[in-house]
Amino acid sequence: MKKRILIATLIITLAGLTVYTAASVALSYDALIKSSINFLKGQINVYEAERFENNDAGAEEMSGLLGGLRVTFIGRDGVVTGDSGGAGTGIDHGDREEITEAIGTGAGSAVRRSDTIETVMIYYCKDFGDRLVRIAAPASSEWSILADALPLTAGIMIVDVALCFLFSYLVTGYALKPVRKLAEDSSSASIKTGYKELEPIAEILERKNREISSQLELIRLEQSRAEAARASKDEFIANVTHEMNTPLTSIKGFAELMESGGLDEKTEEKAVHIIKSQAERLTGLIACIINYSELDSDDLPRYECDACETACEVAESLRADIESKGLTLDVVTDGKALVISRREYLTEVFGNLIRNATKYNKEGGGITVRVKGGDGAYAEISDTGIGIAEENREKIFSRFFTVDKSHGGKHGGFGLGLAVVKKLCDKEGWKLSVESVLGEGTTFRIEF
Repeated sequence: MKKRILIATLIITLAGLTVYTAASVALSYDALIKSSINFLKGQINVYEAERFENNDAGAEEMSGLLGGLRVTFIGRDGVVTGDSGGAGTGIDHGDREEITEAIGTGAGSAVRRSDTIETVMIYYCKDFGDRLVRIAAPASSEWSILADALPLTAGIMIVDVALCFLFSYLVTGYALKPVRKLAEDSSSASIKTGYKELEPIAEILERKNREISSQLELIRLEQSRAEAARASKDEFIANVTHEMNTPLTSIKGFAELMESGGLDEKTEEKAVHIIKSQAERLTGLIACIINYSELDSDDLPRYECDACETACEVAESLRADIESKGLTLDVVTDGKALVISRREYLTEVFGNLIRNATKYNKEGGGITVRVKGGDGAYAEISDTGIGIAEENREKIFSRFFTVDKSHGGKHGGFGLGLAVVKKLCDKEGWKLSVESVLGEGTTFRIEF
């Protein structure tokens, strides 16, 4: 920027100086011509008709009196009668500008190159009645005046260049100070400047900072999600390995015992039963894992479903199993609860929550399914079971987590039911919440 300011300053000042010099030369030349004409006007008044003869000798005498100025005597017909130079006698000068003007007005002047002596001359001619008297002096040309002014002009230009260097250094330092300050503050969240000219730049920098911060936040969020996904994947693999290892170990152990052939009939029947039950458990686990994984890739179209109707159907399909465990089941619905989703999603959610309430209930306890339609539609599944401790409220939706491991083992649960419910609610945009009192029961609420 310093270089640009220096070049611009030099161009402007040198151009201005050049124009000023040209104008000064022109004005000086005009002033010199006017001064010379006024001088000739004063000098010509020494003429006296009786004193100077109307010939070359008279012209030379008058020229000597005037310090060597060229003197020409001209008749009223325009013909030269005497010339101090002796070169123009007898020549018709009637067409000369100063002579024509003098014949018409009494006096005239002109500046031109003399064909006789080949020099630029200033002429002044006056009508004295008996003759026209013209005197002339050499005139400096504009180029000679310019040549005389060149040393001074060159000196001024040298000083101008030095001043331009100093000016550009000082001005750029002063002008760039707020810009440097703006650059230093460019990483701040809020950029302020006391200069109106820089406010648009400050606003742009501030907007860019916000955009960059937003992008960085998105990048951090994506990194966090990626790390969480990796951790979740590792945890999932570890949990699946653990859940599968238990039935596989049982199957392998009893298979080896049967292979050895040292079992009695009763023990062998028991071994077959355990192998079969553990194989069924392993099959159920694989089915649950596949079902959970398919939720991510499921992108089927949605349609209008009645949550009340679906809840009733699911509850009735599970009633026999619930009552066989000595539990009661109550279903309370209020009109239609129309939801834009898929019927199998609602069936999965209600089924998992009711089965969960059955598993973790107490002997003689009860389960209540309540669905409200209309505005603010919701569903609640409540039980009078063992409840959930405060520290486990967030964990219950994690994969393979069970509140009571003995219940999980007893009822064949894998800890994926609530994880599926949570995933489906998030997928469909439903709000899932839980309230529980340890030892008294739990209520799951879904706001559609």
